[in-house]
Formats: sequence, C-alpha cells, structure tokens
Amino acid sequence: VYAFGLGQDAHGETLNALGSHKAGEQHVFFLRDTEDLQEVFHRMIDESSTLGLCGVSLEFGRADDRQKNPWEVTVTVTRPGRGQERCQGSLVSPYFVLSAAHCFSVSDQPAWLGVDLGPGQHRGVSGLYLHPQYLPGSRRLRGVPEFYDYDVALVRLDRSVEPSPSARPICLPCTEGASRALRLPERSSCHQHRELLLPPKNVEAFFVTPRGPAGLQRQQVLLKLGEQRAPCEADALRAPPYANVTALDDVITPRFLCSGGHEPRVDPNACPGDSGGPVVVTWGKRHFQVGVVSWGVVPTCRQRRSPSFARDFHVNLFEVLPWLRERLRDEDLGFLP
Repeated sequence: VYAFGLGQDAHGETLNALGSHKAGEQHVFFLRDTEDLQEVFHRMIDESSTLGLCGVSLEFGRADDRQKNPWEVTVTVTRPGRGQERCQGSLVSPYFVLSAAHCFSVSDQPAWLGVDLGPGQHRGVSGLYLHPQYLPGSRRLRGVPEFYDYDVALVRLDRSVEPSPSARPICLPCTEGASRALRLPERSSCHQHRELLLPPKNVEAFFVTPRGPAGLQRQQVLLKLGEQRAPCEADALRAPPYANVTALDDVITPRFLCSGGHEPRVDPNACPGDSGGPVVVTWGKRHFQVGVVSWGVVPTCRQRRSPSFARDFHVNLFEVLPWLRERLRDEDLGFLP
C-alpha cells in the first residue's frame, strides 16, 4: 500500500500508518506539489526493470536535460593540425552511436574521434563506418556541389555504455525492442512500424540542440509527409549551392524527411552543430528515432525570423535499414525481416 501527502499540511503519522512497511522499500511519499508526482512514480518503479528498455526518458519537471534525452551524444573529431569539428549523434546500442556521414571524412582515424555522453561520460572510438552509398561529390557534373543522399554513419565505441537514467539507447524502428515499445505483436512487421511512426500526414517530431556546456533543448517540428511534402521538398532548390540546379530529384531522393517552413506553424530550424542528431517521434511515452539531421536550405540561426522556405532535410532511417541491419547484426537488437 502506498500513501501520498500533498503540501505542508500532510499528516505524517496518518500516512505512515496507512503505508506498507517493507525492508529496502519506500511506500510513503510527501509531495511539495503535483510536479513531484511523476518523479515519485519513477522512484516507485524498480529502475533495474526499465534500464534495458530503449527510448525511455525521465520527463518530470525536475529531471535534467540529459535524463530527458539520455540517447543524445556529442561526437568530436580532432584532426591533427586542422582543429576540431563537433556533431550530434544518438546511442543506438551499448557499443554504437548513429550520426551523419558528412561529419566525417573517409580519411578520419578512429583515434581522432571522441564521444561525450554527458559530464564524466567519455568514450574513445574503435571504428567508423560511413554508408557506402554516401557519395557527396557524385553529382557535381549536374551542378550539385554536395549530395547528401545516404548521409548516415555509425561510430563504434571502445567501451560499452552501461545503461543509466542519463545514458541509454533510443529505439530504432523495425527492431524487437521497438515492437514491444509500440505494443505490437511479437511477429509484427516493419511496415506496421512505419504506419505508426511515419503515417502520410504531418508528424510531430523533435531534434535536440546543444545549449551551453551541458544543456540540451528539444526543437519541436512537423515532418511533412502529407500534402505539404511536395512544397517542402521543392524549397530545396532555393539553397544557394543549388542555384543552378533545375531538377529537384538531382538533390532530393525518397530517403529524406522534410521539416521547416511556416505552415501550418513556424518550425525551428537546425543549426550548425545539430547535424547527426536524431529526429525523434514519441509514441506512448517511448521515443523512436526516425531520422538523422542532415542539411538545411539556409542558415537561420542568427536571424530573428526565418524565411518561409527555410527547410531542413533528414535521412529517413526506414530507407537505410539494410545497412543498419548489417552493421548492427551483433548488437542483439533483433531487426525484423
């Protein structure tokens, strides 16, 4: 039996008489206000039973940014004599981080990379894997200076990450863990995952922007998957590098998700340093990565108001699943057929 007291007038003796008394367990809670209730429920649940679950975060008001986004990481590349570059990424298993391929070069060495999972949580890197079909210079003859198709990469950590409230994997679609989180039958299909997470309409999602030395801020956007998809994608040709490109499919492929613009509301845009981070859909209080932040039409971060054609493009994970399945085959994620 659990007993709860709210506010300064809660009567301790009465509550203690009502609540159960078991060694090592707490059954009586005193709440300052209703914001405490979610934190108390979290404490009531055996943490060991949830640490292994993907896509779980602490959402109560007093949880810190890292606990609210425990899969979010920063990947730093330190190239000798050429300075540093930082991108975001997501923890997708105890050993692997998913990020954007354009954050790296094929000549980058694992020893040049480091991954920060929060204060005091640093990992070295033992492997870097860019999608083999990421070929940024392949369309220069068509006037496309940098082509972002298949802009995804996996970073293998030198040590595994023990799950904790501030560091745990996000759910990848078309895996057994995601099926359980979506409350689907054991023999569910990848098609069912896609129908739930990316239906053909505007889909609520978010990406995360680093703020200060340790802060993280969620940016709520709409993925344009319905009737607004075509105008969203068409704005790609307004990017300055593509000024001389006339064919939209020279820039945009079916592997992109599009966000941004002013309709039906003004979406925030990604900033330099947000690249590689996860695009996340929340379903039933669990979090699923559906995309990787890739590129934007115009830089808007120093502008007070972005233009209506300011769009961001993200690699759709459903479109790169064969590669993820192959690279993560030893991670016990249980990819669906």
